Amino acid sequence: MRKNLFLHFLNRDTREIVRLYDMFGDGMHAHMIRGPMNACAILCEDFCVAPPGFVVEDKYAFELFEIQSAYLEKGLVRLPMRETNLIDFAEKKRLEYSFARNRYSGLYDDTRMNLLNSHGAALIPRKIQIGPAIVDGFMKGVDTRLQAWAGIRQKAASGVIENMRAIPARLADDGKALTWSIIEPNLVESPSPLRQQMRDALQYTYFQEYCREFRAIVLADIPHIPVEFCLPVERTVYSMRRLRVFLASMNADRLLLEASADTIMSFRRCAGFIELIDAYCAFAKMFPKDTDLQFHLSKAIERTPYEWSRIPERFNPAICDPSDFEVVEIASACGELAAILTMEHKLPRRGSDEPRKMQKATTVSKGRQLKIAIFVALEEELNVLIKHFSLTRAAGSPAAIGKINDVEVDVLCPRAMGRVAAAVETMRYLSKYRTPDLLFCVGLAGGFTESTIEPGAVICVETVVDLANRKVTDDESGVAQSKFRRRDFDCARAVYEIAQSHEFDLSTWASYSAAEFDWPRGRTPSLWEGKIASADEVVASDDHRQKMVASVDKLYGIEMEAGGVCAAAAAFKVPVSVLRVVSDMADPSKADDKWRVTGMKTLAELLKRLPLDRVIALVKQ
Repeated sequence: MRKNLFLHFLNRDTREIVRLYDMFGDGMHAHMIRGPMNACAILCEDFCVAPPGFVVEDKYAFELFEIQSAYLEKGLVRLPMRETNLIDFAEKKRLEYSFARNRYSGLYDDTRMNLLNSHGAALIPRKIQIGPAIVDGFMKGVDTRLQAWAGIRQKAASGVIENMRAIPARLADDGKALTWSIIEPNLVESPSPLRQQMRDALQYTYFQEYCREFRAIVLADIPHIPVEFCLPVERTVYSMRRLRVFLASMNADRLLLEASADTIMSFRRCAGFIELIDAYCAFAKMFPKDTDLQFHLSKAIERTPYEWSRIPERFNPAICDPSDFEVVEIASACGELAAILTMEHKLPRRGSDEPRKMQKATTVSKGRQLKIAIFVALEEELNVLIKHFSLTRAAGSPAAIGKINDVEVDVLCPRAMGRVAAAVETMRYLSKYRTPDLLFCVGLAGGFTESTIEPGAVICVETVVDLANRKVTDDESGVAQSKFRRRDFDCARAVYEIAQSHEFDLSTWASYSAAEFDWPRGRTPSLWEGKIASADEVVASDDHRQKMVASVDKLYGIEMEAGGVCAAAAAFKVPVSVLRVVSDMADPSKADDKWRVTGMKTLAELLKRLPLDRVIALVKQ
């Protein structure tokens, strides 16, 4: 399955930010958005999405869809709105934008509204309310760890921030649209150097609501539009530069990126073309460097009988479209090329139930099936894993078995908290069953406020600091004093290293988890790497937590089983990867809440998306 795409480059403010209006005249400006639009139409799974305002507010976007109307006619480009009809949409927008009518004159042009009205397939409902989302985003965004607000959070004075927080709410109360041209005049003078960052944060807050609801990402590496506003991207695949490199190797870049919408829609109906774009997506992930992509593709092209080199002389999209027969001819050649790439590089195939051959060689090490074990302490954690990975529940130990992708998995669960129960269960398993290639210890943890970590954060543990043992002595007055006797266990760091590399799409995991697992609006998962304490205590005391923090530098939190798991695994020389999600804070406010389920589902999704074969290979190095 491919991704659907949000058309952020069609927004007028986006192109103002990169000064496209200043750099290019009408013809070149129109050309600059036609190519990315075609790239998105080629790459998307089902549709591309953009607010209707993108089309009617800007003459270049409007003229694009006048010419490329097939995208709207066929519903490939979808325009979500909360109103039930365009009349209500127009009335609402014209009222909100009346304070800036000259700038948004397109909203008052019935010709533009009629264009949308003539393509009902493009108009779809949306649930999100953009105005309240922007108000909430500006009020709370700077207090989060979101990258979109990082510069403002770090550099803006408190007075500037408080002014910025209040403006959208005040404008909304006055019935005004929350656009930059209306927000900016209300900012205090001192934040001038930060205004660009505020404008970018507005773009993020506005656009990410559409990305979240419609599970869309944005196209990266668009010429002259090098901005993504911290929105979800998959740069190895959904990149205009990468797609152009792929198509140029076939001499088909101009044919497709400058094609009419009718031509693109004709290609999208052909199985051979679908197979080639599917192959591109897997192929681009396999070869993240452009040179490698070109090299291996050129080898495959040499094996096809089609005369790819003649495409530029046979077809000029500026003059006429290929005929229906010619589209079928090219699509058939695309299918042949896709078949060669798929067979040569063991790429997955749409609709195939066979295991992914591209992973087959990596899931067997020296003739042996790769295997992991996952330790969880509690039944509620076990239930999340069983449901998320469709595992088979067992009565004894292991508590569940199955596969994650092509890697065998046993799940251990003593159904009890504490280091002793964890050590006993781990020792019992390792002494009885085939040794796993890697043992994961996953579950919940209490966060330490001193580290600034928040509920929902996933800690990839570098070191487990076992603080269960203490030396107790009397001081001079006879009062008992205790001192921690720490024992450190070094953990496998492969998960964090791969998650931060091109082999893992961190932003897509985060945006998917936030959308699917009931995350609060404006919050997304994050990965942290560092130390965690392990002890047989539920810590809800500020004093005790502070003593732990004082004894160990940079502790992110505390959990109750990793010390026992690591001690048992060390006896069998089994590497351990400890992953903990913060479900609450280790302080007097400690409470069981929705983060227990939301956090575990987020952690399970991380495991599901990881290339476990590569994690194991990195650990064994």
